[in-house]
Amino acid sequence: MRVSAYVIHTRPFQDSKILLDMFTLEQGLVRGVWRLPKKEARVIPGPFLCYEVVFAGRSELKTVKSLESIKSASALEGLSLYAAFYVHELLEKLLPTNLPLPDVFALYQWLIESLHSGAPIAPLLRRFEVGLFSELGVGINMVSTGRGEAITPHQLYQFHYKFGLRPYYGEIPKLTPMLFVEGQVALNYHAGQWLDKQVLSLAKELHRNWLDALLNGKPIVSRRLLPKQPFQGERLLGVPIFRAL
Repeated sequence: MRVSAYVIHTRPFQDSKILLDMFTLEQGLVRGVWRLPKKEARVIPGPFLCYEVVFAGRSELKTVKSLESIKSASALEGLSLYAAFYVHELLEKLLPTNLPLPDVFALYQWLIESLHSGAPIAPLLRRFEVGLFSELGVGINMVSTGRGEAITPHQLYQFHYKFGLRPYYGEIPKLTPMLFVEGQVALNYHAGQWLDKQVLSLAKELHRNWLDALLNGKPIVSRRLLPKQPFQGERLLGVPIFRAL
């Protein structure tokens, strides 16, 4: 099968072979074995470069027959590089194998191109995470309560991983929420206002906890490469609260 693919992870296998994790337009996440060329021309496939790949095999692990770059190589550096590694780790840990996800592929291409352009990194990552959650069917509902009621801009809500948004009237919740959010901030989040400081702060806290729940606490190693910025804002009952400024 011939596909367009990005190599998102490589690791040694045996002798002159390596294992490739590839994110493809046609088949989604594919894992394969690639025999390296002769030593004098040996180059390990690099990240952030689109390849034309031919692979074969019916098992989960494919045999890569050929691998040729479509465009000239371009490098990412510093925080942009670390952000891309973080995204690669999300794809590896969240995507099923051999399932076409063309919208996620387009989202990934947009992210890599945006990182090359020097755009602010945090809004790019939050937008990517939202798109990824949505395409995987685990999107975060910030436009209505868990009971389907429309969000009111000036109402304060508690957010639970399992139950979504619930109006908060000052009571002591039986179950501690992930966070509290004012309706207007939730609506701004739903509208994708990533340059709004409160929306961006909400998204960072929300997505971190959402990912931890989706991965059952399995660590995201590449987080250690990105700057640590613990939540410094207002808290209610010990958890973050986000109000419109």
